Amino acid sequence: MVYEKAHELWLALPWETRERVDALVIRRRRIMAVREIREAGVLPRPDLNDCVVLGAVREEILADRLVPLPRQDVDALAGRASELPRPPVALELEWDGDTWGWILLLGAVLPGPAERPHPLAQWQQVDWAEPLATARALADRFGVPLRGPGDDGPPDMRAGWSGDAGRAG
Repeated sequence: MVYEKAHELWLALPWETRERVDALVIRRRRIMAVREIREAGVLPRPDLNDCVVLGAVREEILADRLVPLPRQDVDALAGRASELPRPPVALELEWDGDTWGWILLLGAVLPGPAERPHPLAQWQQVDWAEPLATARALADRFGVPLRGPGDDGPPDMRAGWSGDAGRAG
């Protein structure tokens, strides 16, 4: 790390950059905020980890001003699914991850040529039982199968996970 503490990097940023970073953080645009910090022209140039840490700190500081996340209950997700061009033939759960942790993605599989599922919801840093139950209830409502991981949680929480290139140990 180039900067020992996030506040050192924050103080090194120009005022205009700080305003742009906070505006991005409030809109939950994490990656864009990190890019804004990294490309601010500060010398020495902060490494990526410094920028990620500062973005997380700003998110904590501005927590009461963050744009609310969209509702992700069964009724809200059913509404999103009904706006798709065709009714889903299946729902699919998939684990993904980023610098902030694991993300559980829910997508709708539509009939026709194989393509990536249409995103309906994503959950991060939550008790996984709730999104799994929501996905099951939504699949039941549409009368379609729910595919993907079970109740095991993210890959690194499963028994035998080695963390080595995404393969079970």
